[in-house]
Amino acid sequence: MLSVRDVMQTEVVTIGPEATVRELTRVLADAGISGVPVVGPGGDVRGVVSSSDVVRLAAEELETGLMQRDRQWGPRLASGTSDPEDEDADPLSDYFLPEDSPLMAADWGDAGTGGPLDDLTVSDIMTPVTFTIPLTTSVRDLADFLVRGRIHRAVVVHEDRLEGIVTSMDVLRALASDRV
Repeated sequence: MLSVRDVMQTEVVTIGPEATVRELTRVLADAGISGVPVVGPGGDVRGVVSSSDVVRLAAEELETGLMQRDRQWGPRLASGTSDPEDEDADPLSDYFLPEDSPLMAADWGDAGTGGPLDDLTVSDIMTPVTFTIPLTTSVRDLADFLVRGRIHRAVVVHEDRLEGIVTSMDVLRALASDRV
């Protein structure tokens, strides 16, 4: 039977709890991944942080920062009116930001320094609970664990040591290759 040991990734990208959120975004982008274990200086796994945590932070900043500065933006009709009965309005335009939104600027998020990306650390936004799973767990049990926990990754540990990481994508690869 196929086990976690057979499908996990052993070259694990990690980040320290004191790294800034901006450093985290660079690590995730450079590695092309969506989450990493947070590992202390002694190698102890302290939690997990993902791109969803960064998106949540950005959404909170936009809501509290922009909206409190009298910056009223949001979905609007293409005609510039707020009348849903307007026959000339494009119904899909409700899903797009207005052109004057700060998020439409090419350099948004590339400001360099300052703001929550530099002021907050990984430990401020990480999930301190680590979902760990043993090497010998079957892939079927792994899939059940991920689904029941509503998570996309689990840290693989053996004798309190980080051995790897296994994701929902690893389960999909095993299924697609008829190994499960």
